[in-house]
Amino acid sequence: MKISKIILVISLCLGVSFFGNSCYAAEPIKFGMTGALSGPGASLGLDALHGMEMAVEEINAKGGINGRPIDIIPRDDEYDPSKALTFAKELVYKEKVVVFFPSTATTPNLASQQVTLPAHVPHIIAGTTSDIVCPEEGCDPYAFRLSILNSWQGKKLAEFVVKRLKAKKIAIMYDSTEYGQDGRRMLVPSLAILGVKPIYEGSLNLGDVDFTAHLTKINSLGADAIITWTLGAEVAHIALDRKKLGYGHIKLAELRNLAKDAADGIYIADRMRAAYSDPNPRVKEFMDRYLKKYKTDRKMGVPSWTITYFDAVNWVAQALEKAGLDRDKVRDALEDSGTFVGVTGIKYAFSPKKHNGRGPEAVEIVMVKDGKLVDPSVR
Repeated sequence: MKISKIILVISLCLGVSFFGNSCYAAEPIKFGMTGALSGPGASLGLDALHGMEMAVEEINAKGGINGRPIDIIPRDDEYDPSKALTFAKELVYKEKVVVFFPSTATTPNLASQQVTLPAHVPHIIAGTTSDIVCPEEGCDPYAFRLSILNSWQGKKLAEFVVKRLKAKKIAIMYDSTEYGQDGRRMLVPSLAILGVKPIYEGSLNLGDVDFTAHLTKINSLGADAIITWTLGAEVAHIALDRKKLGYGHIKLAELRNLAKDAADGIYIADRMRAAYSDPNPRVKEFMDRYLKKYKTDRKMGVPSWTITYFDAVNWVAQALEKAGLDRDKVRDALEDSGTFVGVTGIKYAFSPKKHNGRGPEAVEIVMVKDGKLVDPSVR
């Protein structure tokens, strides 16, 4: 009877710590996350959260971090800086998160930094591309970035459109958010270096769906390329209107679901070409799991945001295993982590002098063809 009781106790305590005569669930390690999970830009926020969820599922299935599970605490900031600030305070001071993953949008990211950085909470930038949130030189000691920078994208796009596409009359369309304005600031000087001045610059608002006036003007000026700097839904509508007029190349974020065949022939500055090529077994397993879990079209692949956030959580988990939960020690471990290889083989390199884990060479130009993302040479 005693043996059966012991066996019963052990079976009930599987997965939790055992001390004396009681079972205690291991206290979770909290990761804070804010992002647009509804409204304009929600697809990017949800892509980010999905990447975190997939990483946490894997880590927790293997026993968590030193026996403790990870718990993601997400908050929907709706791309609103005031909400991002409020949620950052809640996550840092009430929930006492060990690390913080900010919004993919620039201004909410900057708002949350007002809380996280003074509190010495590692601020893990896996989505925002604006240079100002973590400059190449002078990034805050508690901020780390795994995403690419707008300045790198601006240069690569300018060179591709001018040198590869041989475009001479270039129009620019950008949204009124800090992301769009920052993209324009990076793109115009890059074009100027190549001796090109845009023939048209037009601003738009998130949520706009009719771009006929912009495109009619662009067409009348004889533009041979359009470069956009905004979110996927807006670019999808631009692509649909562009199809009616029958011209133009466009730079954009994820848009293939909405634009469908109107997206074909569009070029994208992205960060994850490895995810679009024939995957190795590990990549295939990751992609298959994502497609099954979130019930998405296989042709669409896995969003690059999802991959970056997945990598970021695994990178942070490795640091926590070594450093424990003290925020300052975690920061030191992240800074001294050296090179981390992500799920698709992408390498991120960090050091005391380098808090941007990637470099300008990380920017890839891909093209939409038959709804898939392919190398631009595949025509």
